[in-house]
Amino acid sequence: MKYILTFTMALVLLACKTQTAGLLSPTDFNKQIASADAKIVDVRTPEEFKEGYIKGAVNIDWYAGDFQTSISQYGKEQKIYLYCKSGARSGSALDLLKKLGYKNVYSLSGGITAWKSAQLPVETASIAQPAVEKVEQEKQVDFKTAIYGDKLVFVDFNATWCGPCKRMQPFVDIIKEERSSEVLVYSIDTDQEVELAKEYQIYNLPTVILLKKGAVLYRQEGYHDQKALNDLVTKYK
Repeated sequence: MKYILTFTMALVLLACKTQTAGLLSPTDFNKQIASADAKIVDVRTPEEFKEGYIKGAVNIDWYAGDFQTSISQYGKEQKIYLYCKSGARSGSALDLLKKLGYKNVYSLSGGITAWKSAQLPVETASIAQPAVEKVEQEKQVDFKTAIYGDKLVFVDFNATWCGPCKRMQPFVDIIKEERSSEVLVYSIDTDQEVELAKEYQIYNLPTVILLKKGAVLYRQEGYHDQKALNDLVTKYK
């Protein structure tokens, strides 16, 4: 009887361990994301993200329909820390990534709600939206003139309702700020610039086009991560 009870208890402990594998308390989550190689992913909607997020987090919306494509920017050995509002969505994302072969994936138990209850810090800032108004560079050099010049022109066709566009916009902004000597960057809202979108036959968003001396050097639909955008500028500058 003693051995049966011991065996039963072992099974219960094993089951508990299996159910909680990859789940971290707010305190443990906070400790582990301090690692330099940790990638923090907020799987909530952009609207939820805007209300407050954990410092250093990247917003990849679980509901956006391209979650798997967007998360693939991270290697399967990368340490990935997921969170949502209460833990349900990040738990589903955790299960998916493990099935896909990711080795070091963790989820914040209780989500950002538990994080706040533990009195841990939350950042608040507006998400960079695709530019409706002309950016400073566009004021200096008219778009139609710039595309025929010797300098590389980077065009990001987007829309305010486009989830992948919103996630890519911070990377576009970095290119604009850090590589201004090499490239002119234009963020074009297709809802505002309908004729321009028709001219360039923009059917899917985001669409990235690189031009120089009137020639299209590169054109690709879909989300690009920061490395991909940097590599493009390096290749075509």
